Amino acid sequence: MPSEAGIARRRQTRLAHPGTTVVRIHHINAYLNGGAGVASRRLHQALLAEGIESRYWHGDPMAAAAGMEPEAAARLPWGPPACWHLPAALSFGRRWVHERVLRSFYRRGRPRRFGMYSSPVRPAATPLTGGLEACDLLHLHWVSRTIDYASFFASVPETVPVVWTLHDMQPLTGGCHQAFDCDRFRDACGDCPILGRPGPRDLSHRDHQVKHRAVAGRPMHLVTPSRWLESLARQSSIFDPAGTVQTIRNGISLADFSPLDKAEARRRLRLPEQGLIVAYGAESLQNEPKGIREFLEAISRLPSRCQVSGLLFGNDQPPAGVATVPLVNLGFLATAEAQRVAYSAADIFALPSHAETISQTAVEALACGTPVVAFAVGGVPEIVRHGETGLLARPRDVEDLAAQMLVLAEDVTYRRRLAAAGGRLVHEEFTVAVQVRRYRELYERVLAEHGRRSRPFGGRR
Repeated sequence: MPSEAGIARRRQTRLAHPGTTVVRIHHINAYLNGGAGVASRRLHQALLAEGIESRYWHGDPMAAAAGMEPEAAARLPWGPPACWHLPAALSFGRRWVHERVLRSFYRRGRPRRFGMYSSPVRPAATPLTGGLEACDLLHLHWVSRTIDYASFFASVPETVPVVWTLHDMQPLTGGCHQAFDCDRFRDACGDCPILGRPGPRDLSHRDHQVKHRAVAGRPMHLVTPSRWLESLARQSSIFDPAGTVQTIRNGISLADFSPLDKAEARRRLRLPEQGLIVAYGAESLQNEPKGIREFLEAISRLPSRCQVSGLLFGNDQPPAGVATVPLVNLGFLATAEAQRVAYSAADIFALPSHAETISQTAVEALACGTPVVAFAVGGVPEIVRHGETGLLARPRDVEDLAAQMLVLAEDVTYRRRLAAAGGRLVHEEFTVAVQVRRYRELYERVLAEHGRRSRPFGGRR
């Protein structure tokens, strides 16, 4: 439920703008954690701070108990009812078994490439109901494994515009979250390299068709956090060409992420005052596509004169027996202040991901005055600009990654210059203020196109 402060903000907005109709923005995201969860919650909370009626829907069952649920948030209403009648239970069971068998058949075998795959078909319908329908604009985020495409989009009234922020490629493909060098999503998928039994009409082709039918004739307003993903979204054959596509950066709060004195940060974490500290962070330290092994191998290749230590943060434990240098594992950092201290304590932040749409950790590191060394994948070069805000290495090339780290390890002046440029880039493009302004402009435009408003909606400018 909204807090008293939030209710007071919106009441003041209505009093200040008596002729302004309240516009209700409803966001849907599968989880509260992860890159998409953090980015979508930051946007939602920033809209609330602007006096805008924003509601956040999620499918995280432990959110309220863990104290993570943001203001004006609610669980998605699609869980199984307390008492199903027999026909509904049988229908659910048939669909569940069918999808499991289909998925098992196509995934069995040796795929040509590792990757995550999510189907657009759910065992139960997920219509716009239970309070979700009481909105003027629907804003989707990361909804993989959350919505059943056919039933969901069939229930959205044509008068309700849909804005969809893409956090990976999954909405553009049959089911893979990163297509890498595969371009079959431009047509109708099929022969998917992630599947163990690919073919022209395999699971990816079926799921591509399911998505295409579900959104056919509905112009979507797609938003991507990187120009790299925007270019791919424009090539997708799933969405109606009458829709729009644009890039709006994920924003961070400069009040939360700013440089802290490095010596002070190291004292707080009980880290050595001398020597090179290279940091790495991810939701899970066992997520191999995030490059944890490449990171550990690269810092182990740095010469002993660097006195290097690795600083890790995230859930789980890193792979054992890979690193030959000291490691400090801070575990999962739940607060922005804890993350700020970790970024500030490091001399270099490493981003060796195999694929990235855009990296919030890289932006946060730059905001805290720490230059970034990363693999040149996806939208990363839009943040880590080689020789300007950090250094780029060839994808999955551990030797090159270590070489780029060594360049910064041996030149403190260069590190400081890159850090200063990175801070300027964040101020110009990656703040919450810039993000909210651009989303407000988008909301006002699409609402006007759908005849929902004739004037900008209320809230502070």
